[in-house]
Amino acid sequence: MKTKISIFAIIVAAILAIAAIPFPELSKPEKSVKQTTDGFSFIRTHRQGKGATTTWAFVSDNVSGFTVQRTYEDPSDPYAFWEAVCNTNCNSSRSYKYTDENLLPGFINYRVVALMNDGSTICSDLSSIRIQSR
Repeated sequence: MKTKISIFAIIVAAILAIAAIPFPELSKPEKSVKQTTDGFSFIRTHRQGKGATTTWAFVSDNVSGFTVQRTYEDPSDPYAFWEAVCNTNCNSSRSYKYTDENLLPGFINYRVVALMNDGSTICSDLSSIRIQSR
């Protein structure tokens, strides 16, 4: 009986000793982690006079320009027509703005397509606005 208790005590002591060992990767956050993913920080659209202003920010050094697109159709429809309303180059501030003055009443959905240096594109989330009348 004493040997069973001794073995049990040794096992419990070993488990407690292992549990007390700190794991550096769990206890200290990485300070040198750099965000390497390219993407949109945000996209917003609001009414501006008789038009709509879309603002967005993009995190990347690998982007060459942007295309702002709009549709009056259901944006989830794969056959919806997206009209390119603005093309713009990059700037150093990484935040951008476009005001669309030529609007018809209704629900308008905007998206921004980032044109990357390698030829690929990244599409933003949708930003919607409702214009009731001109």
